[in-house]
Amino acid sequence: MQAPSYDVVVVGAGIVGGAAAYHLARAGLRVALLDRSGVAAEASDAGAGMLTPLAEAGADDLHDPLLRLGLAGLRHYERLEEQLQSETGMWAGLVHLPTLYPAFDDKSAEQLRSGLAALQSWRPELRWLEADEVRRREPLLAPTVRGAILSPAEGNVAIGHLTRLLVRAALLAGAELLPPQSAQGLLWDGQRVRGLLSERGPIEAAHVVLATGAWSSIWHERGEQEAVVYPLKGQLLALRPSGQPLRHTIYAGPLGYLVPKADGSVFVGATSERRGFDKTATAGGLAQLLAVVRQVAPGLEEAAVERTWAGLRPVSIDGLPFIGPAPGSPGLWLAVGHGRVGAITGPVTGFIVAELLQGRPAPYDLDLRPFAPERLGAWSRLRITLSEAGAWRQPPGLFRQASAESASAAEDQRRGTP
Repeated sequence: MQAPSYDVVVVGAGIVGGAAAYHLARAGLRVALLDRSGVAAEASDAGAGMLTPLAEAGADDLHDPLLRLGLAGLRHYERLEEQLQSETGMWAGLVHLPTLYPAFDDKSAEQLRSGLAALQSWRPELRWLEADEVRRREPLLAPTVRGAILSPAEGNVAIGHLTRLLVRAALLAGAELLPPQSAQGLLWDGQRVRGLLSERGPIEAAHVVLATGAWSSIWHERGEQEAVVYPLKGQLLALRPSGQPLRHTIYAGPLGYLVPKADGSVFVGATSERRGFDKTATAGGLAQLLAVVRQVAPGLEEAAVERTWAGLRPVSIDGLPFIGPAPGSPGLWLAVGHGRVGAITGPVTGFIVAELLQGRPAPYDLDLRPFAPERLGAWSRLRITLSEAGAWRQPPGLFRQASAESASAAEDQRRGTP
């Protein structure tokens, strides 16, 4: 039986892989999307979905490449939302509530105010609010608030819903979503990648895009023992306010954050734990999240607790994602390691890869050198020649979760659209 053939096969159906598949299919390429657990089965259905590059990317350094990528992501959302809603007729998942960066002591307030002018060079709509105006705008905040930066354009997104919509739009554009299956390794023809071997058989493609999240290190020459991308567990809490709603996304620095969603719930986050691939919600994690509510927005202490959960952020060891072609493995493209900023940088990364793959320059005038895929070594650990793939007999799975079962399709369906 002849192996199926595509222009591009995208491995990983999270927010990054979904975006890559969407933009590639929209450009007219023959695209296959593959994931062992289904669409949005991991971090892309677990995050709070904050679109806050100023919070998450080290906004104190205006030359931070992650900040610039996040700001490009914010611009990209403006066109992406309109495109998706036009092409699918569905809500894209964005919640257009502004973000507040509050300070709860004089020192923090002074630090925020002193850095505001520099931030306004990137986002001129930012402005400082005195304490009285902050309390008037957001009465659920702690009365000790000393002031806040208001960011009108930094909202949030239902990231699982957006991921599923990207895949839906990709399918409408001609992409193919393959049945859930594990990837076993990269197919090589001489010195070039020519597809991959899955547990169901070989899949030939001119290009392979890895968007494999927290499990990406298995493809790297260092392997899982010296992981260049590792899982960082984050526990979250969903509340249901009984009275007035939260009117802003609240990012309170090291204290935590609160994210109002379209259905009226509020996500509270998040812990940062090195626990391997364990996604268990714990009593200690819940206590930490409740402390965020008590310190930042005590007006929510009477809100009902709806659920707690945990996800695994795919964090690179140097803090920057890997984006673009792998020079040592022609035909291989990387889009992994986005860590805490997957919501804001995931869709634009998919767009970047699609543009580069078609021979176009990096969009949004981005300098992609800090995100070079091979800066920490090659991505060619799982090599399978075409001749070896021809003798394929369902080899044992190489691409497994290290210490916990991946989310099943049934769980993804149970969660439903946010």
